[in-house]
Amino acid sequence: MNQTELQLDLPLGGAVPDTSGQHSLQLDDPPLPFRLRRSRRAHVSLSVDEQGLQVSAPRGMALPQIEQAIREGSRAIGGKLAGKSAAAGKLPLPERWQDGARLPFLGREVVLCLDGGRPGIALCDDRLHLPLPPEAGEKQIRDSVQGWLQAQARLAIETQLEAGSRRLEMPVPPWRLSFASGAWGGVDPDGRLRFSWRLIHISPVEIGSVVCRFLSQLKAAQPAPALWEDDAAPVPA
Repeated sequence: MNQTELQLDLPLGGAVPDTSGQHSLQLDDPPLPFRLRRSRRAHVSLSVDEQGLQVSAPRGMALPQIEQAIREGSRAIGGKLAGKSAAAGKLPLPERWQDGARLPFLGREVVLCLDGGRPGIALCDDRLHLPLPPEAGEKQIRDSVQGWLQAQARLAIETQLEAGSRRLEMPVPPWRLSFASGAWGGVDPDGRLRFSWRLIHISPVEIGSVVCRFLSQLKAAQPAPALWEDDAAPVPA
């Protein structure tokens, strides 16, 4: 696994509570998500892998000090993170909906396989098996795939909402899946969040970043402008 690692030395404080797990730091818009792991090291280690930013910090270091270390190392790791985001947003969509076509799913590519002998859609490694015969038309294939992707989007967004709400110490807000193109999400006038089902094309780390942005805005009771899909191409209608 390719990693970029950076080590920073900061003074340790006294005993601090264990804050290992998923966090988010407001470096830019949207916030930067990272996973924190406590270790016996005397320094903070930042690395970027397939899951995003990983931070290893001494057990006696307070979270504000760790965030300071991330800010200091942000220039060194920013290019790697930006590259991951751009790559996820530019995964190609199928020109034709047929057996062997490729499409982006959670930041990686999966291959469509027509398999009429299956009782339902199944994802096995990087192959998405569809219970359709080889002679199935493009519209039938597209409708089947998009219905499955939308169901997966609900699960992925719900997972990130629950995790983000715990971090922000707020109840999970009501939300809806959006089928409009052009924006990742937003906040409705009644305070309900909305998220595009097309988030399923990008990685879980990036989904978490989008969800965290709108949760933070909702908690602060501030209007939330739309977060536009600058890089991600929409699924053809």
